[in-house]
Amino acid sequence: MTAPRLIDVAEAAGVSRATASRVLAGTPRNVDPELARRVEQAADRLGYQPNHSARALRTGETGTIGVVVPTLANPYFVQLADAIAQQVRAAGGTLVVTDAANDTAIEAEQIDTLLSGRVDGLFVVPVSADASGPAIREAAGRRPVVLFDRWAKGSGTVAVTLDNASAVRLLVEHLEGIGRHRIALVADQASSSGAERVAAFAETQGPDATTILLPGFSTDGGRTAARRIIEQRDRVDAVVCGADVLAVGLVSALHRSSVAVPRQIAVTGFDDTEMLKFLDPPITSIRHPLSAMAERGLTLLQAPGRERAERVERFPPRLVVRASTDES
Repeated sequence: MTAPRLIDVAEAAGVSRATASRVLAGTPRNVDPELARRVEQAADRLGYQPNHSARALRTGETGTIGVVVPTLANPYFVQLADAIAQQVRAAGGTLVVTDAANDTAIEAEQIDTLLSGRVDGLFVVPVSADASGPAIREAAGRRPVVLFDRWAKGSGTVAVTLDNASAVRLLVEHLEGIGRHRIALVADQASSSGAERVAAFAETQGPDATTILLPGFSTDGGRTAARRIIEQRDRVDAVVCGADVLAVGLVSALHRSSVAVPRQIAVTGFDDTEMLKFLDPPITSIRHPLSAMAERGLTLLQAPGRERAERVERFPPRLVVRASTDES
């Protein structure tokens, strides 16, 4: 038995092929609502599946959006991609996700691969604030591109991010509010988000505050930072980690060294990934409004090119307090 064709749906609904095509493509302009209902019912009854490849050849659009993240080993980027996927699916599209292995050369290759695969647009979470820009700028000349969560210098396109400075202030004010005044920061400085968090921390705590800079975000990095924190225990009673994976590694290493969290050292994360509430203790963090950010990002991706001029749009953070900073 052959699969039902568009013409079969049109005949079953008693409409022209053009009318059936407009209804099933989601563009039923100037189609009587009763006719549209008949087309949809006929398609359901016959089990008709639209030929998206044929539509792409006709319109030059595939309904597919690409996302390049720095690494899928970090649960935050999985959560981020899921937020984008929900928005893309709600708009009737499909999402393709790939990662750059925290390497700008691989990032450039992945961007080119997705664009060569006929995606309609691209979200990129840049690996580096300084080095990711040229490849993104070239891509933005080929397809709509929106940066997400991070920006890159010279990218030539808009970025939708968290207000990192406000987030750092929320964390510091919370820690000071529970009597912690010897606060250290563990972060990276290669990404724009890391650099903004480092700058905001220096502004609130002064240039002499304990700051441990790492090449990237990972649980191993958190464990490395913990060893350095333990060496200077008299200077530290709280640690702000620039990512949840850093906080997880740091807390595990503190536990192994018999340092009590939060009694001796309070610890915060930054991304509010799902795993934090299941740890012992559950870790205080910053929640990103990923759904709102993804909705705005998709709007920009579909907007005229002039609306994607290079700039940064920042979204407000939310502090989520858990037992890693609460002794009550």
